[in-house]
Amino acid sequence: MAPGAGGEASDTGPGRPYGGGPGGDAGPDGEAGPRHAAPRASGQERYAPAPGARRWERVVLGTPAAHVEPKPPPADPYRPDTIFDGWSSPGLTVRLASVRGDQHRFGGPPRQDDVVVAWHEPTDRVVFAVADGVSSAPHSHIGAALACRTAVNDVLAQLAQERSEPDWTRVLQAAAYQLVMRVAGGREPGERDRAEAARQLATTLVTGTVAARDDGRMDVTVVRAGDSSAWCLHGGGYHALLHDGSAEDGDISSTAVVALPRLLPRTRPITYTLPADSVVLVGTDGFGVPLGDGSGPVGEIFAGALQNGPPEPRMLAHLLDFSRETFDDDRTLLAVWSRRAPRGGPR
Repeated sequence: MAPGAGGEASDTGPGRPYGGGPGGDAGPDGEAGPRHAAPRASGQERYAPAPGARRWERVVLGTPAAHVEPKPPPADPYRPDTIFDGWSSPGLTVRLASVRGDQHRFGGPPRQDDVVVAWHEPTDRVVFAVADGVSSAPHSHIGAALACRTAVNDVLAQLAQERSEPDWTRVLQAAAYQLVMRVAGGREPGERDRAEAARQLATTLVTGTVAARDDGRMDVTVVRAGDSSAWCLHGGGYHALLHDGSAEDGDISSTAVVALPRLLPRTRPITYTLPADSVVLVGTDGFGVPLGDGSGPVGEIFAGALQNGPPEPRMLAHLLDFSRETFDDDRTLLAVWSRRAPRGGPR
């Protein structure tokens, strides 16, 4: 069932305001919310690249990383160093970017992250998948690509059957199955194939949907396998939509620490209703780790760039490719805004 107004987060029930959640600050309705950075001052300037010839120089945050001239990645399959995209449906605006980290640029492996986003026209829903290939798996970039495409295609197929809400267990199982079949080569897979797929193709996956209401609020559903994450950017603070909690945490995705093709038996999507002037963010560890709780320079510059509306797609890619010492992983970020936000918000 599609998320509704004012409800609690649940497996299948209505969405909740972003502030709800265990162990954090009070949300707008007085319920406990996830911990987040303090709101920024309202006068915070929006990010803009330097003028002139320096326009596209890397953004340096703190101590810069050593300069790396990228080595060519393997050509089969072709994996560009950087991708970015952006578009709008009637209700939502999407920006996405994925960049190869300095470690892979220096060593020559391909970008192991991937992202796929599609629009379901009848419901004006954005369907997304973001994957982070496990670094120890030699072909995890292929696993990430397969997982993203399979997840988005399966959600679209289920929505085409006029389901109010996809079967998210089926979505993750379909993605996992494609990884195993890549190893099995068309034959009925066995345990040996599953083990080999985990060794060769392992990847995290965050998948879900975003829909805009008439009043501009966004209904968001997210589910994951692995440790990639999602946030609500609102008032300058980053509110975690997925939590790495204990078994007592009632609102965590139960697959939070298991990478595909392995899955835990239960898959519980989480639904939220987010404010109209917020931004939905979904990203891999390459973004999430330097972001931290959002109170440092990474959180500050992304809040300045995103909270007042969507930048040009190339701007997001440029910003995501920031230079900061010790942070050299691939980075992928998806951002979604409501186009029905009140005056003064994103359009």
